[in-house]
Amino acid sequence: MARRIYHKKKSSNGWFLKAAFGVLVCGALWFAAKQAISYFGFNPDKIVEKSMFKDSLFQADVKEIITRDGIKAYYLQDKTNPIISLSFLFKNSGSAYDDKGEEGIANLVAELLVDGAGKYDADKFQEILEQKAIVMSFQANKDDFVGGLKTITSNKDLAAKLLRLVLSEPRFEREDIERAKKEMLTLLKQQQEFPQAQFSLFVNRELFGEHPYGRNMLGVERDILALNREKLKNFVQNHFSKNRLIVGIVGDISEDDAKRFIDRIFANLPETGQSSFVADARVDFEAKEQSMHFKAAQNMAQFVAPSVKRSDSDFYPLYIANEVFAGQGLSSRLSKAVREDKGLTYGVYNYLSLNDKAVMMQGGFSSTPENYDEAKKIVLKEWAKMGKKGVKSEEFELARNYLLASFNLRFASIDNISATLVAMQRENLGKDFLLKRNQYIQDVTLEDVNQAAAKYFIPQKLRWFDLISVQSK
Repeated sequence: MARRIYHKKKSSNGWFLKAAFGVLVCGALWFAAKQAISYFGFNPDKIVEKSMFKDSLFQADVKEIITRDGIKAYYLQDKTNPIISLSFLFKNSGSAYDDKGEEGIANLVAELLVDGAGKYDADKFQEILEQKAIVMSFQANKDDFVGGLKTITSNKDLAAKLLRLVLSEPRFEREDIERAKKEMLTLLKQQQEFPQAQFSLFVNRELFGEHPYGRNMLGVERDILALNREKLKNFVQNHFSKNRLIVGIVGDISEDDAKRFIDRIFANLPETGQSSFVADARVDFEAKEQSMHFKAAQNMAQFVAPSVKRSDSDFYPLYIANEVFAGQGLSSRLSKAVREDKGLTYGVYNYLSLNDKAVMMQGGFSSTPENYDEAKKIVLKEWAKMGKKGVKSEEFELARNYLLASFNLRFASIDNISATLVAMQRENLGKDFLLKRNQYIQDVTLEDVNQAAAKYFIPQKLRWFDLISVQSK
């Protein structure tokens, strides 16, 4: 009985499977959030308007620290609460890097890591985490293997010890492996029933073909069934290495203690590891439409277009142009035209996707079969209009001011801050990015935005996918 209880309590780690499934169900977690925001009437513009942070800059003294063992990290001290948040990732260790014949292994490892380590079996490990208010989480995204640790400061030594054991001595007991495999296989079967999941898989296959991005990120049934303890151990040995490691740490901990804390966790990892090579994806953006039919309550659309990397000079101009086109809240062009004026959908979205091997703009919406064609026509019209006529000055000012004022809101959680420190290193943004980011936005001119809009919002490079509802007889 206790075994089942602890597995239920461990659901905070098992979220990765549900999150991965959610990505496929909705096409993107962002889309799910956008739909919920629109449906329940949430308006970020109102939050920014009333926020105490709206006229301030993020005055964060982020430091780059190097531990005695030579591990680099971004560090920010915050004594507001006696809490420490550590975020980290191992580059090029996500699901796209699963070896042939082992598709799903990164996700399985993420699910199993807190099922015991060292001398602690799963029940004892979970009991300690709960009693000592220590939280661990792991996830394999497409590109990287991501982890997090949060602890009260007084328990930092124990937390460091437990995470070190997880990364270097995971138990991978047979019973736990079989349970996790059954969960993954159940989700694979559930995918077959969800139109959103099947649609996203269809789009990925058509866009990426044999490239690893075209895979089902949950894995393949025959591969999952063949996974065993030896393969899981090899994954950890090959991927959890210092040359792949990026670390961010925030909280009530001194600089010297932060260095020692990091070394306690990561110093014993191997210097280097091995993984599959993944080339850049060659995506055909030539305008064409492809459809699939599926039993569903609504028709769905996904569309993609070329975009830019985070480091490109066009990034911020395009970022602002897209905020005008399909940004947060209800004030974007698409939201007004498709949702507010016509009531054709609960939500429509478009965002800049920054996966390592394929940068693009990705958008979509869902609508009832009788409203779908009209909604699609409006989106295509607005896309062409954005590229041809660009952004008006009042739209530009509204979008830019929103992006400036809302920036600090993302740092309400200490976990968000430590994760941001990791992302800053992952994208080579520099340790002063939090201080400079709003200036980057302010430096963009209306001319810059309109040049980016003309360059990227072109109908000839908009690839469209439809899911057409097939009603049950």
